[in-house]
Amino acid sequence: MSIGPLLRQARQVRNLSQREVAERLRIPVAYIQAMEEERWEDLPSGHYRRAFVRVYADWLGVPLTPELLANLSDRPAETLRPFTHRRLPERSFLRFWWAGIAILVAALSGIWWHVQRPTENTSPAGDARTTPVAEPTSVAPQSPSGNAGVGTSPMPIRLRVVAEENCWLEVYADGRRVFLGTLRAGESYRVEAMTQVRLATVGNAGALRVFFNDQPLPPLGGPGETRRDVIFDTSRLPSGGTPSPQ
Repeated sequence: MSIGPLLRQARQVRNLSQREVAERLRIPVAYIQAMEEERWEDLPSGHYRRAFVRVYADWLGVPLTPELLANLSDRPAETLRPFTHRRLPERSFLRFWWAGIAILVAALSGIWWHVQRPTENTSPAGDARTTPVAEPTSVAPQSPSGNAGVGTSPMPIRLRVVAEENCWLEVYADGRRVFLGTLRAGESYRVEAMTQVRLATVGNAGALRVFFNDQPLPPLGGPGETRRDVIFDTSRLPSGGTPSPQ
């Protein structure tokens, strides 16, 4: 699949319009439309064009291979003319201005990613832009005398999700984000937590199958529907039962 359809599909999975994306990235909506329709002649040429495509793709979590980037066509080179001093046209000035903003956004996104990512990385097969699950640890309670108390650790929350179609997910475990990206059709993802698992965003909820402690749960929504803040909390666990997400 080429770049344009990949960008459009990732945006639609997140249930966002082209105008919403343009406002969040501060890129003209005409450029968003041109990238999804692969009208490269409507974008600035050279490395500026690649900068816009990289910013859009990185924000959506779409990996770009060198082969995909090589398909970006440039406009034919203009015939060289004798140099004459003239004022830079207003339209060219705006292009350079937008290109500068795109490069700045890309640099800030890279810094944010390196700061936020955890030390160890594991991700579901086929998706390189996901954040791993940290294995929960438990500490045995101490008795007043200082000796280790006798008891059992609380039962952890085990959640497994399986995508029947592409689904956009944002997952938190015990208050820390552990997954952000697209779970592709046929892939599964497992997370464990001691107190709470929160599905902050579920795009295309009808295509996601959820298993709580290996027990299947009802669908979270209909096909194409977006669900937010679906919570699995130990404080809501019935004895020996399977909870319904809040």
